[in-house]
Amino acid sequence: MASQVIREWVGIQQFPEPTQTKLHEILGKLKEENVSTLTILVMGKGGVGKSSTVNSLIGERVVSVSAFQSEGPRPVMVQRSRAGFTLNVIDTPGLIEGGYVNDQALAIIKQFLLNKTIDVLLYVDRLDSYRVDNLDRQVITAITDSFGKAIWRRSLVVLTHAQLSPPDGLNYDDFVSRRADGLLKVVCLGAQIKKHELKVFLGFQPFIPIVIVYFIKLFTYPLKVSLTIWGLWIYCIASTFILTLEQFA
Repeated sequence: MASQVIREWVGIQQFPEPTQTKLHEILGKLKEENVSTLTILVMGKGGVGKSSTVNSLIGERVVSVSAFQSEGPRPVMVQRSRAGFTLNVIDTPGLIEGGYVNDQALAIIKQFLLNKTIDVLLYVDRLDSYRVDNLDRQVITAITDSFGKAIWRRSLVVLTHAQLSPPDGLNYDDFVSRRADGLLKVVCLGAQIKKHELKVFLGFQPFIPIVIVYFIKLFTYPLKVSLTIWGLWIYCIASTFILTLEQFA
């Protein structure tokens, strides 16, 4: 069987010039360390914006997004190539079915990922979900049980649907902080990461970065740095670069 031809990553040309420059710089450094691929796994509940995040990262409409259409039942891997570097972004079905964790979806994802190395996990949720409940913890626990605790060491939490007016008279920054803190606590509980071991577990950073997506802009918590939406790429690739250097050390 002939090998699949990977399409050229033309979507990168839509990124701002400084972002393109930084991306090429980091990709070049990765190649110097004999790293020629980057694989990003996108997971979360249904209807939180996983597929839209994939499309934004690629810079093309590569997976369908519809408010009136259910998600696909199987993972989809989008591959692009640029200057000898291969990018893989994997979109996955939602992890909740009928109010419970969908074990079948997790099994399908796990089977799909056989013989694949995941460099970055993007765990996607909505900023405008005002409560964190036991179901969120169950989802984190299920991901941990399926892929191991170490998957959270290379993770970013992406919060979408951030164009909101906070409830109860809260200002926007306070609401974001509370929502981020609540979700981080659930991640730590579900992944069984103790507070005292959090910095040691994550190694190069004392927190799991949370990316707040607001239209075409993005804000990072707790860094509070304003970036374009494409700045998420810098986080993904820079994290991978640091992890790669740790492996060579």
